[in-house]
Amino acid sequence: MPQYRHSKRARRFFGEFEKERRKTVSFALLTFLFLMVATIACAGAVSSFNSLTGIDSKYDASQHSYVLSKDLSQSNACSTFISEHWDIIPNVSPYDAVSRTETGSFSLYDDMAHAKDVTITDTWRGWYDFEKSAQWFNKTGDVDYKTYIIDGTETHSVAYVNSFICDPSIEALYLSFHHINGIARIYCNGEYAGVIGEMTPYFNTRAFADYCMLVPKDGRIDLTIVVSCPTKVTNPGIISYPLLQNRASVSLRTAFLGGHFSVMLLLFSIGIIAGTYLIASNFKDPLLVWSFVIAFTSVFVYYLVDFRFIPVNAHYRAVERFMLLTVSAVFAYAINTCILRYGRLRKSHIKFLRIDHILVFLTGAVFFLAYLISDIAAGKVAPEFAAISFGLMVITGNLLKDILLYRHRDPNQLLIAMSVSFVFFVLYISLLLDGTAVYMLPTYSILYILFVIAVEVIFVSRYINQRKMLVIDADNLKRQVREKTQYISEINRDLIETNKKLMEGEQARKNVMSNVSHDLRTPITAIRGYAELMLSSGDRLSLEQREAYLTNIVRRSEQMERIVSDIMELTRMEASDAEFQFSDVSVCEMLDEVTMMYSMDLEGTKKRINLDIPEDDFLIVKADPRKLSRVFENLVSNAINYTGEEALINVKAWRTGSDLPIDKQKIHVTVSDNGIGIPEDSLSRIFDRFYRAKNSGINIKGTGLGLAIVKLICDKHEAKITVKSKLGVGTTFEVVLNATY
Repeated sequence: MPQYRHSKRARRFFGEFEKERRKTVSFALLTFLFLMVATIACAGAVSSFNSLTGIDSKYDASQHSYVLSKDLSQSNACSTFISEHWDIIPNVSPYDAVSRTETGSFSLYDDMAHAKDVTITDTWRGWYDFEKSAQWFNKTGDVDYKTYIIDGTETHSVAYVNSFICDPSIEALYLSFHHINGIARIYCNGEYAGVIGEMTPYFNTRAFADYCMLVPKDGRIDLTIVVSCPTKVTNPGIISYPLLQNRASVSLRTAFLGGHFSVMLLLFSIGIIAGTYLIASNFKDPLLVWSFVIAFTSVFVYYLVDFRFIPVNAHYRAVERFMLLTVSAVFAYAINTCILRYGRLRKSHIKFLRIDHILVFLTGAVFFLAYLISDIAAGKVAPEFAAISFGLMVITGNLLKDILLYRHRDPNQLLIAMSVSFVFFVLYISLLLDGTAVYMLPTYSILYILFVIAVEVIFVSRYINQRKMLVIDADNLKRQVREKTQYISEINRDLIETNKKLMEGEQARKNVMSNVSHDLRTPITAIRGYAELMLSSGDRLSLEQREAYLTNIVRRSEQMERIVSDIMELTRMEASDAEFQFSDVSVCEMLDEVTMMYSMDLEGTKKRINLDIPEDDFLIVKADPRKLSRVFENLVSNAINYTGEEALINVKAWRTGSDLPIDKQKIHVTVSDNGIGIPEDSLSRIFDRFYRAKNSGINIKGTGLGLAIVKLICDKHEAKITVKSKLGVGTTFEVVLNATY
């Protein structure tokens, strides 16, 4: 029973565990969907925030100039994008710009190849995109870009020209670009105004406020931007919308950039230190730790390079961005693999999934070397676009692998792995779509900040939860130890009781063997004595004496037969249920036959049997007639044998629960006598095999199998038998059967 009880508890525990696992899987999927929606909403919020202070400026085609409203002169932050109606003039060096703009006449460019009404957009090919999309003048065939040596570097130079009519209240405006490859030298109304994109040693502090002030002259700004870019750069020039801002907008932008950089640096430092510690303490996987450090360091360094905090020329900046994006994608894949690498998978997948991150690493290395050697398809594909495309393919493969192969893994690990992959996926998408920003806050950097915060929260909460789980596990372990101790104690008690019963059974076996041998030896001795007497007496015995001796021999042999028959019958009934043939039986008729049979045997004695049964109820039960009759015969026979010369034996039967459904009704049969009674210490063992009460030898010898047979028959009938007795007063046996009619 203790083992059964513990097995039920185990089944209940594992059933509850499976329910909790399913709930956790659902929670993991819902959390992942929530992260997707939250990330997309964040990207949209950043995009909306970046456009809060922008206004539209009208273009006056008759004057070939933008008309700038007085809104730009107010103290509130205000800005406007100038993306259309630009003139593009290739092969204009800074020195040419100085000589041609000294007179303030931009018509001097009309004798050169140039394009008009060009729209500057967030492009992957820079000014090369204008060769086929713009309307060109003085150009035959492809543009032949001249090479200039500027600051010791081979460069191509292109001039961007536009004009603005300013409201009289505008005293000054500030020009800036979100993305530019090269160094832009600005000329306003024929005068040199400044430079954007200039490199400084070590750390470029101008990245916080890299803008140029433009002062109107007679209400006009004639603007020339000469961009010099290394010849190896595949997307040179201005690659985002040019932006004009007032002083308040510039101050706000500088403050935002400074705060944004401080937050990035702080969170990166905390995230790398705390994240590395938590990952190392939770997963114990060096590859996961290094993958985490390298992947997120790559994103942070990309941010520094992209914002020109790290001073390198445009060509090397493109190479660095390509390398950093490729590295971040490779190690983001490794993070996902390390988190889920110990899952149970089909054998066909195991070999591949043990080396898939190595294959991705080798692919990234080959991809990077191919860029360095062949300059990405002969310079026709922007390196950053190629790197982002590679990253998207890697992360998409990662997500598909998680969904298809790891969906049955631990939900918490699956959620973390998929979230990491999804955040990198959104980072690459935001890089792919990231355009001009008023405050120069690109979406990917905001997502980086949010993700670092999320990583810190997740792992800190995981660390806290693990501490809580350790406490809970310790409590559970103590409880299980107590339960196991109790379970072992119960087993020990069962073993002691079983051993006691075995010893008692062994003693009973010895006693029954003694009784059986005694009971068998007695009739055998009598039979042998009568036979020897008849042989030795010869013809001296009278006929009456011979008949008496032979009658005793027959009676003794019948006694032996009964002993052997009881043992065999008990063995057969225990071995098989086939011994029982059930049918509807009337208890009243059966008791009437039994009492009548024994009443005839008692004729001439002072012993009497009384029968008390209902006159209008047959008391029908489902039983084996022979076996059930044996029960009542044994009980009545014992009552006769264990009473004195004058005895009264009462047999009574009745029904209980007659107002209940038939399956709830019971049939009761009692057999009572006023005999010698049973000692109280023997009542609990009266139905044991071979057991006989201490006072049972007063009247008759027996094997101790009679009541054991009665108990077995009652058990086979799902009946209950009880006994009440008082020494010297009498005994009452009660049998309770299930009624069937």
